[in-house]
Order: sequence, then C-alpha cells, then structure tokens
Amino acid sequence: MADFGHSINDIAATLGRLSEVAAGRGCQVELSQAELLERWQVVSTAAASGAIDAPALDSLRLIFNYIEVVIISCGAPDSFDVYEASFEALTKMGFVLPDLECRHLLMQLLEHVNEVYDVLLSCVETYEWVQPGATGLLRLWMLEVIFACSGADNISGRDLMALTDNDVSGAISLIAFIIRCEHAPYEMQAAAGRCLVELTTADCVFLGQVEGHDTNTEQIQKLTTMLNNHVNGLIKGLIQFEVVEAFGRCICQHQMSHSHTDVIVKHFLTTIHNSLLYCSQNQQKLRQHLATQSTIVQDIMIPYVHNILPALYDNPSCGNSNIEFQNLKSVMQTFVVVTFNIKVFRPQLRDSDMILRICDVPNILTYVSMLELLIKLSINVDYTKGQHAPQITQILKAAFDALPADSQQRLQRRIESEQGMRLPFSRSATEACELLSFALRAPLEAPEERTTRKEIRKSNWRTSKGKAKKRRRMFGMQKGFNVGPDVEDGDEADEDNSEDDMPPLLPAEKWEASLGEMDDSCVPSMAKCQLSGALMHDPVRTPDGHLFERAALEDWVSHHGSNPLTGSPLTMVECIPATDVASFIQGYQLQMLSAGTLAPAAFEPPPAPDVAPPEPKPPMPPPAPIPQQSILGDLPSLGGTTASTSNKQKDKGKVRIQSRSVVDCPEEMRCAIDGKVMTNPVRSPYGHCFEKKTLERYFATCGSICPITDKPLRLEDCQPDAEMKKTIIKFLKGQS
Repeated sequence: MADFGHSINDIAATLGRLSEVAAGRGCQVELSQAELLERWQVVSTAAASGAIDAPALDSLRLIFNYIEVVIISCGAPDSFDVYEASFEALTKMGFVLPDLECRHLLMQLLEHVNEVYDVLLSCVETYEWVQPGATGLLRLWMLEVIFACSGADNISGRDLMALTDNDVSGAISLIAFIIRCEHAPYEMQAAAGRCLVELTTADCVFLGQVEGHDTNTEQIQKLTTMLNNHVNGLIKGLIQFEVVEAFGRCICQHQMSHSHTDVIVKHFLTTIHNSLLYCSQNQQKLRQHLATQSTIVQDIMIPYVHNILPALYDNPSCGNSNIEFQNLKSVMQTFVVVTFNIKVFRPQLRDSDMILRICDVPNILTYVSMLELLIKLSINVDYTKGQHAPQITQILKAAFDALPADSQQRLQRRIESEQGMRLPFSRSATEACELLSFALRAPLEAPEERTTRKEIRKSNWRTSKGKAKKRRRMFGMQKGFNVGPDVEDGDEADEDNSEDDMPPLLPAEKWEASLGEMDDSCVPSMAKCQLSGALMHDPVRTPDGHLFERAALEDWVSHHGSNPLTGSPLTMVECIPATDVASFIQGYQLQMLSAGTLAPAAFEPPPAPDVAPPEPKPPMPPPAPIPQQSILGDLPSLGGTTASTSNKQKDKGKVRIQSRSVVDCPEEMRCAIDGKVMTNPVRSPYGHCFEKKTLERYFATCGSICPITDKPLRLEDCQPDAEMKKTIIKFLKGQS
C-alpha cells in the first residue's frame, strides 16, 4: 500500500500541533505535549527497526487514547482545527505503521468516535458553503484515514454511499472535494473518480440488502424507487458541487503526467456520458449546467483524444481487443451523447481535425459500431459547416461501400430501425443527413426475415457470455473505461459482431397503456422521440400533441422554426414539458436497470415446470430488526486477531454541531439555470433568481438573453438579492 508521502517526522510535527490546538480549546487530556512526543519516539524507533514490539504497542495505545479523548471532547462548530489535527495524525500513522496490529488499533479508535465522525462528515459541506475554508483540510484527512485502513484500490462507490448513510449527494460532495483538492494524493483522486463512475450505475444503489421473501417483481419495484431517488440526487449533486470544475482543476494539477490525466479524464467522460442518458426530472438543469462549462471541450475532451491516437497509429492490427481502441470507442460514445444534448460543444469539435484523425486509426472504419459513432458524431456537430466536410464525406462513403452487404444492412438497422435503443443523433442538420443518407435508410427486409432475426437475437442473449454485464450497460450506459491489460471474456471483444447493445427488454405490459407497444428494438413506441427516434430523456409536447426530445426539438426549431412533422410554425415557448410521459419513461428505464442488476433472469421467459409445483410453505416470521451500526463498521476486514479493547468506554456526550445539508434547500433558493444553491444571488427584472457566476457563464456562452424567457437581458439589469442570501444562510444554519 502506498504511504502517500507521509513520514515519521511528519507525525511528530502533527502530534505537536495537535497538542497545542487541543490545549487552546481547553480539552482535558492526560498527556502533556512532551509526554505525547516521548510516546511517539518509542513507537517510531520500533517502526524504524521493522517490528512493533509490546512496549511500542502500549505507547501507541496511549497515543490513540489521547486522540480519542480529544475528538470526543470537542463538539462546538469552531473546533474544526482540533478535528483536522486529530485525523491528520491518525492518517499519517495509518500509512507509516502498516503493521496489522496497529491497523486494528486504528480501526478500533474510529469505531469509538463514529458518532463524531458521522456528524462531521455530514455537516462539513454546509459549513464550507457558509464560510469557505472554515474546515481546512478536515475532509481530506477524514477520508484519507479510511484509505489508510482499507487501501485506495479497495474503496468503492458503495463504500462512500455507506459512509454517507446512502446519501448520494453527500458522497458526490466528498468525491468533488477530493478531486479538486490540490493536497490530495493522485491515488485518492483516481479512486474518487472511479467511485463517481460507479455511482452513475445501478450497482451502487443496492447496498445492504436484507434477506426477505419478496418476489423478484416486488424487489424490482422497490429497487426501482431507490434508483429513482438515487438518479435525481446524483444529478443534483453533480451540479451543486461543481464536479465538472473539480475535474478541470484536477487535470490541470496532473497535466505533466499523461498517465495520470488519462485516468482522470476517462472517469470524467464516463460520468458525463452516463448522467446524460438518464431520464430524470433534473435532466434539463444538467444540460444547462454543462452548457456553461463549454471550455471542457477544448481543454479536456479533444486533448485526451489526441493523447491516445499515437498509440493506435503505431499498432496496425489494433481492434476491439486493444485497450486504447476500447477507450477511444468510449470517448466517441460520450462525444455523441454530449454533442446531441449541448449545442455549444459542437463548433469546437467541428472546427478541429479530430474526426479526420480518428478516421486514420488502422482498421477503425471496418467496424460497424465505430462507423456508426463517426456518422452520428459528424451529424451532431453538423460537419457540413466545417472546413473538413468534403474529406469526411468521402471517407465515410468509401468506408460504407467497402463493408460487406450484411454489414451495411446491420449499420443501417443500428442507425434507423433500431435507433430506439441506440445513442441519439440530431435530425436538424438536414444537409449532413442528406450527404450521409446512404447509411440513414432502413434496409429492405421481408417480414419473415425480421422475425427470424429477432428470434436469433433473443437466443444469442440467452446463451451469450457476460450477458449480466451487458444488461447493466443498457440504454448505452458505460460501466467505465478499461485501465488494465486484460479484456474480460464476452465484455468487449465480440461486441462489434453483435446485433445490439441491449437485450430484449422486460415485457412492457405495465407501460403499454401510456407508452404504446414495443417496437422491433423492444422499446415502447411513445417513449421514442418522433424526430430522432431515440429514447427520450427530457420529453416536451407541442401544442398539437407531438412528443419530442427537448434537445432534438430545440435544434430543429433553431434551424427551421417549424414543427418537424407538420411544418407549421413553432417556437420552444409554445412547447411544454411532458412530465407525465417523462415519469413513465423514467419508471420504465429504471425498472430495466433494476432488473438487470437484481434479477437478470427476469429478461428470459420462465421455463415450463417438469413437475407439479410443491405445496406452498407457511410464511416465515419477519426477520429480526437489524441493530443500528456505525457506517465505519462496513470497512473491509483486516483479518487476524482482534486487538484488545480499550480499558474503559469514553463518555461521548452530545455532539453539538448542527446544520442542514445544502442539497435540502428548497427550489426558491436554487439558481433558475441549473438548480445549484446560490451563494451570490441576483434577481432579473423578470423576477427570476440566478447565481451570479452561473449567469455570467451563460451570457458568455449563449448571449445576452434571459435563460428562462428568451427576452433580452444583461448582467447590469440584474440586482443582488441580499434578502435571498440571508434566507439561504439562515436555512443552512438550521434556524427557523
């Protein structure tokens, strides 16, 4: 396990500072500073010799006992310097003293102070919002001590969910802090990014399941509800804690190391990709938030592609089994999703030579899935407006013509008839669609051929390797980028030869009344945008009742000013959110993800029983209630014998730190653009309240128009709202 650069001398200095701040706060302790440092000298001498003997362990127990008393005896909001020094000392000792017995003692101490730990972790973000810098590096040391006990590679998204009592916004708050903190070791930042990717999947929601007697259907319903809350909290957390900005800072911090920035960028792109694919009530807020961060294209996305291309150019046989090839594919999937949803990202991708450079990768144009992504990306950025349009058209047409006939048909099916389960592309770029129409027409197919193909696809899914993993990547979700040398069986190697990226979905009986029957791609017909054909994530309804994905319709209206189906004049102001349809789509999507995680067998028809079913057994008594445990108790076991308990249990008293979470703020305290709780609110002449920094970014990106009314608006027209700021601070301090 890495020591994160800590040393024995560091610990002596930290213990000295801890003694001083504890004395300054009036903490009643039994050891003086000289005695404390003398005890550490005994421990450090033994550690330098390579063996922690009995006298050294006794001294370490006294030191830990001292720190435990200090932590428990402080409960006032202004004692963060004491907590910071305490957890800094514990962290450094956890890394410098890797002896198993020492780690047992450390974990035992953490268990003893769990009440204080839990309260601190839950309130520190609020204190930082009210008074930036008030808690110093407390969160860093509180989290790093967990890494010292368990190792960076063993910390998962589920662990962070447990650490924050299953509060996804709280977990994202911690992750954002680690990623943006310049004092955090790279290993912690990389682990935090990996955990964030895990939080964007269904796997992290299902924590601490209790053995029960519910049927699969009942469990799926429960988990669907949990996932709904998780997704809404996830997107609110990404906005509130400015995760995009945190990644930007982290990438700048490690810009001298390509290996480090590659890992961080991978986690960032996967997070954005997955989050944009959820049908969520906060989806529009996320798109608007990302639109104010338009520099991430030129600062992060394009440079990352240019970094991985040389390795692909040097490998004439590269393909799906190559790590860089897989990562390039994941990046392109992210580009397709982002450019479909956010218009301001398109010009930079269109005006660069990135698409041409990707086309130069050996063998890339022979893969149907890669050619599909290149075509969709070219359309989304409206490549015909760029200087490279003739070359791109020629390359893509030649690549299509070079495919075998069956591969051409498969590509056309992926883009047209099966678009409901594919990544979306914009239909508003009519010239681009016309130039690439050779791939955008559905292949001619007899009804019996279609039926046979669907049956073969179902059969392939029932018998394929790794189908549970593939089901977790439904709706185009990414589990994460590959960073190791191995490719898992059935994971990526044969993906290009498969007919689809998703299995035949669960029967849609519950949704047919509201979303219509399933199409050939097993997606309910009314869940698909009537313009793009893709599954809707933020549906809107026109005055004449047509349903479109908001991003697709905004695109079309900005180009043509009309209804895509009828041609009649149309503005976005006339369209209203289709909240009823969004609710049905969200329930359908989350039920699929829940089933894919909990009960993959639910996708397959039940086999006919060979014998008569047995008589039902009498119901079992309900399980005994689970005793409330510390969230620290879920850390990975260290093995070995348990260290002796403390001589006496400390009186923890009452922890007096109180506050409310930032994510609990009501809507009127949030910016009208992206839903972030405001720190510097300004009010427009039209009555809307915005975060000043967010509004400035919006004006820089979209021009001097109101984000809500589309009427002219300048920053000078907006006035600071001091009363709103007082109201927010009063709320967060827990005052009535």
